[in-house]
Amino acid sequence: MYTRLFVPVFFIIATVVAVRYGLLIGTESAGANARYQLEAQDLADYLAGTLTPSLATRDRAALDATLTGALLLDPDLSGAQLDYAGGHLEANRTRRAASASPPWFQRRSVLAPLTRTRLVGGAATLTLSFDPALPLNRVWATVRQQARISALNILIIYALLGAIIRVNQRMLRRLAQATDRFQHGEHQTRMRVGGTLEERALAATFNAMAAQVQSLVLSLQASEQRLGDQLAQTRHAKDQLRAEKEKIEVTLASIGDAVITTDLAGKIASINAAAQALTGWSEAEARGADLHRVFALANNFGQHALLKTMSAIYAGGEAVNLRNQSLRHRGGDKVMIEYTAAAIRDSGGQHGGGEALGSVLVFRDVSETRQLMQQMSWQSNHDILTGLPNRSALASRFEHEIALAREAGYPLAVCLFDLDHFQQINQTLGQELGNDILKQAAIRLHELAGRQHYVARLGGDEFVLLLPALAGHDAIGAAVTAVLARLALDYQCGPHTVSMSASAGVAVFNGTDVSADQLLRHADQALYQAKITGRNKYHLFDSDLDEQVRTHHNRRTEVRAALRDGELRLYYQPKLDMRKGRIIGMEALLRWQHPQRGVVGPMDFLPIVEHSDIIVDIGEWVLREALRQLLQWRALEPHWVVSVNIAARHFQRHDFVERLTAILAEFPDVPPHMLELEILESSALNDVGHVRAIMLACQALGISFALDDFGTGYSSMAYLKRLPADVLKIDQSFVRNMLVEREDLHLVSAVIGLAKAFGLRVIAEGVETVEHGALLMRLGCDLAQGYGIARPMPAAGVMDWAESFDSAHVWQAAALLPPIVDLRDAAPYTGAQLALFMQG
Repeated sequence: MYTRLFVPVFFIIATVVAVRYGLLIGTESAGANARYQLEAQDLADYLAGTLTPSLATRDRAALDATLTGALLLDPDLSGAQLDYAGGHLEANRTRRAASASPPWFQRRSVLAPLTRTRLVGGAATLTLSFDPALPLNRVWATVRQQARISALNILIIYALLGAIIRVNQRMLRRLAQATDRFQHGEHQTRMRVGGTLEERALAATFNAMAAQVQSLVLSLQASEQRLGDQLAQTRHAKDQLRAEKEKIEVTLASIGDAVITTDLAGKIASINAAAQALTGWSEAEARGADLHRVFALANNFGQHALLKTMSAIYAGGEAVNLRNQSLRHRGGDKVMIEYTAAAIRDSGGQHGGGEALGSVLVFRDVSETRQLMQQMSWQSNHDILTGLPNRSALASRFEHEIALAREAGYPLAVCLFDLDHFQQINQTLGQELGNDILKQAAIRLHELAGRQHYVARLGGDEFVLLLPALAGHDAIGAAVTAVLARLALDYQCGPHTVSMSASAGVAVFNGTDVSADQLLRHADQALYQAKITGRNKYHLFDSDLDEQVRTHHNRRTEVRAALRDGELRLYYQPKLDMRKGRIIGMEALLRWQHPQRGVVGPMDFLPIVEHSDIIVDIGEWVLREALRQLLQWRALEPHWVVSVNIAARHFQRHDFVERLTAILAEFPDVPPHMLELEILESSALNDVGHVRAIMLACQALGISFALDDFGTGYSSMAYLKRLPADVLKIDQSFVRNMLVEREDLHLVSAVIGLAKAFGLRVIAEGVETVEHGALLMRLGCDLAQGYGIARPMPAAGVMDWAESFDSAHVWQAAALLPPIVDLRDAAPYTGAQLALFMQG
């Protein structure tokens, strides 16, 4: 293949050489001829001056000597003749110079024999003859020397070209051999990386490609067996895909902008299929017709603008783009378009700006775009799910209603509705069902609002109803009650019948200087009060309560900042097996290291955030800190279990297990069984099934559960049966007074018996004295915590305390006594509080 390159290269070189040497011969010959002519003229002038004195004296010998000497002066001179009154003298070169150039070169040369005749002394005639053999030889020598140099250059070029071709042939031969082996199944074939840069690059590329292909082939071979059963289906699907692809290609081929071209007279030269469809004119009908007849805009202004635009373009004007134009179809229909008109120019001008030859008109149907813009405009002011006005539309309507109420002097009630427990239903039954409930609630509100009132959706499950011109609070209350009753009706969502109530907060505008945002905030505060006081009711905004709500909000913000700024701390209270005298673990207790107030207990700030998502963030922080501390203690006390209290709002989240799993994954060296979660029994009142499922999922991870403050809440036996707890914690209020209050003693004994009946471990809180612990042991409770054992302490002091801890001797003595099984004869304690457990 590469050898064919020699032929064109040869012709190129031959052409260049021919041109070059033609010019070289001409140049050298012209130069030699000029010197040849000049030397002949100079010799004639010289002899004329030299012969004149000798002619005057008629000295024949001198004349002959001069002519003979002339042959020596110019080697090109072949003969000299002098005719004068005294006779004829002649001097001829006996041996002419041999010609070294070939005849063809002599024919191409401009050098020829030369004769010069000169009148000397007024009466004598001098004739000189010149032979061009020597100048021709010099020119030929120059050309021949250049030819040898050119021949050497050509040989070098061909040698280099041949070397390159041999290297490429070798490279391609190696590639062909490797490719052939690869094609015949030798997929391990690789090219040796070596040689020139190109050879190494080609070998590396081939080897990389071969490795990828080999990997793919191995993968395909491994999958071949599994794909055998699916081959027929795959072929069928492939045929269907091919058919669909062809359909799509045809469809795409038919999609495009409409295009019309015209000449300078405004006559249509071409029109594509899209333009034919939009105008109703076929190509045969439109060709040669006036543009304004085919491209007919629906209004006179647009038509006038088109004519003016096209005239400017024909005159060399710039391209023009116009939007929102109405095009009239030949059948009478109208479509909204936008079009661009520009000149078609020849290529003679600089940068393509030659003379205009015609115009091109590109246009498209934007009816759908305009409809989409209208739809977007509607969506910007309406809630997509329910179709009700959204917050943006409410803002403008709200200000309008306030202005009307202020001008007319009537009250305007702002009612903010919220569906009770909607988030829980949305999480348990699914978002689709939740959306169905929202749409049904919106329909009910819209029907109740009618034309007189205005309803909007703020977002989530919150709706706003504006009630203008109602006579007093009683009328407003009656209207809101009717709305709540309508919203409390059952919601039929497919196979599900959902019962749900709603709460409302109401703020009334009475002409005071208050903004719409303030009224809405007041309604939100009233709604909050309705929810915390039992739900399924409405609350009228109270300005005195507003200050309390603001204070509550500010404190909640302060707690959030404390979490963010790292002011929260964990203290640890030991839990003890009194019978064995062994520490079994710690309970993590939250404290706030306030920069001004010092250490703040949890009851001073947790109730403020327990109904917000801040409690979730705090709970996750506590879990991480407890696990981080366990990681440090594990090497010294591998059997300790740390208890963490989890708030009901946090625990009942739909993603609690998922988030807990992620937190555990952050501490892979801490076994999950070293973590115990404490929850209040009241956490399960709303949905026992949901709480049970969460507990079982956590126990599957290895985590245990304790029911905290047992006996202070509902304490349903059915709940205790269904909740898979591992430990019951007796509330400290019972334990603290059981030495002096018979009722508390009986409650403690009952809880211990209940735990044993259900096979649960039991631990007592509030053990403040050794007497408390001794009595608990005889009642059957060996596990305890309280101030009588140790107060909560920072993590840094735990190990020092554990090393110095010594179990009370009274507990050891009580461990040897038989259990108390009958409390009916036991009297309340006096000063001798140990009597009860010292007797059998």
